[in-house]
Amino acid sequence: MTDIALVLVAASGGGAERAMIGVMNSLVKTGLKIDVVVVRKTGPFLGEIDPAIRVVDLGAGKVRKMLLPLAGYVKREKPTLIVSALTATDPFVLIGKALFRWKSKVHISVQNAPTASAVSDDFYFRIWPRVIRWFYRFAESLNAISAGVGRDVERLTGKPEGSIAVIHNPVDIPRAAAMAAERPSHPWLADKTEPVLLAVGRLTMQKDFPTLLRAHAKLRATRPVRLVILGEGEDRVSLEALAGELGTAESVAMPGFDANPFAAMAAADVFVLSSRWEGFANVVAEALACGTRVVSTDCPSGPAEILENGRYGTLVPIQHVEALADAMGAAIDAPVDRDALRARANDFALERIAAQYDAMFRERGLIG
Repeated sequence: MTDIALVLVAASGGGAERAMIGVMNSLVKTGLKIDVVVVRKTGPFLGEIDPAIRVVDLGAGKVRKMLLPLAGYVKREKPTLIVSALTATDPFVLIGKALFRWKSKVHISVQNAPTASAVSDDFYFRIWPRVIRWFYRFAESLNAISAGVGRDVERLTGKPEGSIAVIHNPVDIPRAAAMAAERPSHPWLADKTEPVLLAVGRLTMQKDFPTLLRAHAKLRATRPVRLVILGEGEDRVSLEALAGELGTAESVAMPGFDANPFAAMAAADVFVLSSRWEGFANVVAEALACGTRVVSTDCPSGPAEILENGRYGTLVPIQHVEALADAMGAAIDAPVDRDALRARANDFALERIAAQYDAMFRERGLIG
């Protein structure tokens, strides 16, 4: 019988998927039997899943078609614990629990502040804060990946303040260090002739790359500086058009998804997060693990916690072009204590975070 089934849309996406796969990779070494259950068996993170973990393909193709295949899996395999860490999969896991009366316990790792993500253009994300109180009652257990996410969920569900456990997302420090030592794939970073700003994330509204492009253009007007954005998404065309309008197309590169962002982080002069909201902002912790200076929006939630309110990086208001441009310029010129940044990243080391999940699951009787 399976001890833990982690449910994902695919082995792709962003920090949530990579973080939870990392946790499962660590937990499987303790002797637990673990499945990663995917709506569709695709994505660059498939190669990162430990061979001891079974990957189960529901073959549903689309998330909205996952409920019955998931129910069939649960009936067949009877996992002790089902873990969901995505807003896309949470309702289907919880509906399945309520509708089919699964004996499997359900744990939800809340990866984004529902209120913050409600500004999205996506109808589903807009209504989610209004319905989670009803949905979450079917979960035996919850945790949040940052204190800010925890407070938001407590408010929306009526739970007492401080009642939701906070377990941050992890960074696989040895893996990050090994990959950071490799030569970066982009020539601007491999053979630098100008300072390079780096951003990593999906090309979506959440990441607010338009503000970053405008801030880069403002800074570029005063000094040579290039910008590399690693990631893919639906906003690519509009972002490329904006760079053209700003006259910075020659100094902005968007090469797409990079399987090794750590080499780019280590080579960049400054790592920049321009998001309007985050759950934890894994990439900020990963940049620190590479010893790279960070400039981030003080968005809800995560960056301020990781950077300890500015001790380990610079925080600026969201959607503030001038503040972001000024902070990026100052960071390029500032000295950096790479050892101190790496030491801070160790607070989020994978082994430490996985041990917290293991302890929580056992203390709450979710696994034996």
